[in-house]
Amino acid sequence: MYWTNKFVELNKKYWNNNLSNIKVVIKDLTRDGAEGIYHYPEYEEDENGALFVCTPALIELDNGLPHYQKINILLHEMCHHAVEEFHEERPYHDHGKWWKQEMVRCGFKGKIHPLRGLYKTKNY
Repeated sequence: MYWTNKFVELNKKYWNNNLSNIKVVIKDLTRDGAEGIYHYPEYEEDENGALFVCTPALIELDNGLPHYQKINILLHEMCHHAVEEFHEERPYHDHGKWWKQEMVRCGFKGKIHPLRGLYKTKNY
């Protein structure tokens, strides 16, 4: 619950509450070789051809990370969520220009790299 509440707090700070709220869970991601994972929502079409979410988005953070790294990784994954919701045709999947722009907008400094969230230097 703490990390889902942290999502809400960061959503307010960086996206003015415009991201749809999603669940954040802490688990061992060693097997996945990841510090965080954004699970994209899954969509189906209704009888009129309109898309609807059948499986909501989810963020997982590795339980072995210190608190400050979890916040960085959470923001990294939230940038994926922002791109999914605001910039790209669905389904979205990469660390492209929109994701990098979201990262910079959130205060990440230096070379934006898809695998690390350790480069945030701005207070959050």
